[in-house]
Amino acid sequence: MKKLILGLSALLFTSTLSAQKIPGTANVIEGKVVFIEANPAIQYRHIGTVECSAFSPDKFDLMMKHMLVKRMAKEHAEVEFDALIFRPGSAFCKADVIQFYRDPKAKKKKNKKGEEVEVDPEFRKSESVGRGGINLFIENNPTAEYTLLGKVEIPTNFQSVDYEAVIKEMTRVATAAYPDLNGIVFTTGTDLRKANVIKLK
Repeated sequence: MKKLILGLSALLFTSTLSAQKIPGTANVIEGKVVFIEANPAIQYRHIGTVECSAFSPDKFDLMMKHMLVKRMAKEHAEVEFDALIFRPGSAFCKADVIQFYRDPKAKKKKNKKGEEVEVDPEFRKSESVGRGGINLFIENNPTAEYTLLGKVEIPTNFQSVDYEAVIKEMTRVATAAYPDLNGIVFTTGTDLRKANVIKLK
């Protein structure tokens, strides 16, 4: 009976780890917020979905532009939106298109041509999804306290560009180097090949 209780406690603890939500700040790409391996921390309105084309780019940075600019222009040309939520398992090829609720009294600011789009900081608040007790921060930075354990990079002989394969390899490399990690912060602009390994407090 004691073994059964201990086993159930361990299972519950593992489940809690994998379901842990860590607050963060999602990045803005092409003037829109992107949520990857994370969800918005505030309420939003679901507008629809957008899917990649049959000839979508392999590289991560190009794929973001492909989805945020080309595919949105083709599938939802008239839609005003604030963010895309890329769901785990979609390999960036499918995303939810969302709009955040606004204060009706707030003045709408028009950006001048060439001016960087100003995004409400509230819209960028995120909550990580978590995979097997490890929180993945992609185009997202944790706002909870953490200790930086070190930096890792996927070996040059690893050539796959498949999203799930890249995530699995990065997790393998990071875990081998720092077994007590519970977070991986992917470095922007490296096509998910470099990351900081962290221990969230």
